[in-house]
Amino acid sequence: MSLKRIFTIFRKDLRDAIRDARVLVALILPLGIGIFYNITFDDSDTTLEAKIAFYSAESSTLPNTLTGVVGDSVDLQFFVAESEAQVQRELQDENADLGIIIPPGFESAIRDGQQPQLTLLQPASPTIAGNYLIAALDPTIRLMAGQSVPAVITVANAGEPTESESAIDKIGLRNWAVLASITMMVAMISMLAIPVILAEEKEKKTLDALVLVSSMREVIAAKAFLGLFYVAVMVPLLLAITTFRPVDYATFAVVILLLTITLVGLGLLMAGFFNNANQLNTWSGIVLLPVIAPAFIIGVPAPDALRTIAELFPTGAGTKLLMNSVSTEQVFSGTALSFVVIVVWGVAAYALLSWQLSRRQS
Repeated sequence: MSLKRIFTIFRKDLRDAIRDARVLVALILPLGIGIFYNITFDDSDTTLEAKIAFYSAESSTLPNTLTGVVGDSVDLQFFVAESEAQVQRELQDENADLGIIIPPGFESAIRDGQQPQLTLLQPASPTIAGNYLIAALDPTIRLMAGQSVPAVITVANAGEPTESESAIDKIGLRNWAVLASITMMVAMISMLAIPVILAEEKEKKTLDALVLVSSMREVIAAKAFLGLFYVAVMVPLLLAITTFRPVDYATFAVVILLLTITLVGLGLLMAGFFNNANQLNTWSGIVLLPVIAPAFIIGVPAPDALRTIAELFPTGAGTKLLMNSVSTEQVFSGTALSFVVIVVWGVAAYALLSWQLSRRQS
């Protein structure tokens, strides 16, 4: 094969693709979805914030003790009121999630085993943070009274969580959505944008003209390079816009490369079954569904049978590997098997494509 002829065909396809709205849609749609998911899903710290207005006639260790009990679960902000009336006003104005009025001699009374009255005030519409703090006050006062905890409660899961149930928890919903969008982008470029170009050349008979000056394998190689070029431009663009950063760049890049090569082979093979671009567009939704769906199934709670089927598709196996590349811990096991799945699909696609081309040339 001549690299010069391949590059010439590549440049022609690139110019044609820029003018084709169908190709632009295949490029822009997954980019827009990835940006939308990145903005919509927020994996930032979900720690509760609570404002407490409290009044005490004397110094009290209750704020410090309460802070120690809730730990990092709630970000506490204390407002020291000058009177009980001011605590009430703060709650009425909904400036606080909880109001605490500590009577004189409260701490010495609880240490002596007495039962002094502690007044709690809530706003008209109680908040989650306020209810949480009310529940935390019992162990807080026990600590202040020097009492030991009556019992140690241990909470454990009944069995180990499955990988599909914990994958999003490990990498975050935003990361999962961006990865699924990247896989969708690779699939749409490989299974729609590139096949449309080939199908249109068949329809306009320009493919026959190309074969007169080059071999069919050179034409296919040029189309494959065009798919790799689009992916090499669009995926980094999506990463830059979403500020998404893989942990293992090498694995991430290798998976994207293998997945693109495999899906381009499948896309070119599929294009051979259509006589024109309009037929391809008509059936593209049905064809793309089983290719894109596995990427969105991986990582979410799903039946074992459905998850197993998804993992046998190249996009499902690729999504598993991509999730591993963005986490400091292994999200999915069976890394070698996932690579094998992608490679087997690729070898099968190009073997069938070669057979298809040989029949066409004969």
